[in-house]
Formats: sequence, C-alpha cells, structure tokens
Amino acid sequence: MRTVLDTNVIISALLFDGLPEKLLLGILAGSDQLVSSSYIIAETARILESKFSVQPNNIELLQQILGESEMVHFQPFLNIVADEPDNRILETAIKGSAQYIVTGDQLLLELKKYKGIQIVKAREYLEITDGL
Repeated sequence: MRTVLDTNVIISALLFDGLPEKLLLGILAGSDQLVSSSYIIAETARILESKFSVQPNNIELLQQILGESEMVHFQPFLNIVADEPDNRILETAIKGSAQYIVTGDQLLLELKKYKGIQIVKAREYLEITDGL
C-alpha cells in the first residue's frame, strides 16, 4: 500500500516508543511504500527544532525516511482544511496516489476519506495491515 504519514506521526515515531514507531519501522522494512513531500519533511524538521530542540540531521531514522520515501513534488493547490499544513498532507497523498494517510490530527481524521484516500490513526492502520 502507498501511505502518507502526517508530521505528528513521524515525530511521534522518531521521538517516542509506541504505535507510530512500530508503524514507521514496519513501512521502512518494506511492508508498504512510504510517500512523502518536501512540505512534510520541512514541517517535520521545523517542529523537531522549534518544539523539541532536536537537530533533524542528527536523527538517523529521519534520514532513512528521506532515503526510502517516494518523494512527490507539487505546488500547493488545496484549501480544504483550516490548518494549512493539513492541506499539504492531502496534496501529498493525492499526488503520490496513496491509499492511506496516517495521522493523529483531528481535522484530518474528521474527513475519514478524501478522494478515495482513507484517513486513519496509527492503531487503525496497524490493524488493517496486520501489524498489531
């Protein structure tokens, strides 16, 4: 499956033990194709630095994400959700022909589905992919 991880899932996976970490490691092990964009990577780096005082280039797993993701490129084109970065997540999924967006963001989760793309929490994704 082609999957986009929201910034909050990536950061949780990088900094904390739990389901997001299990999910990310499973995807990187080859179970699914991770789809990302410069917008997601830039937002992840910004939050790691500003909120957690972590230098993104010091996180080996983030470098692995960059190396193993299929990167899609686009100019912003959606204004569906009030939180602007959430629109970039949707755009990444559309341009990357993803089947899933994994997020903890309530605004995105309320959509449930957008243009055929399922929007789910980490636990739901792991249940769907038999990762639990």
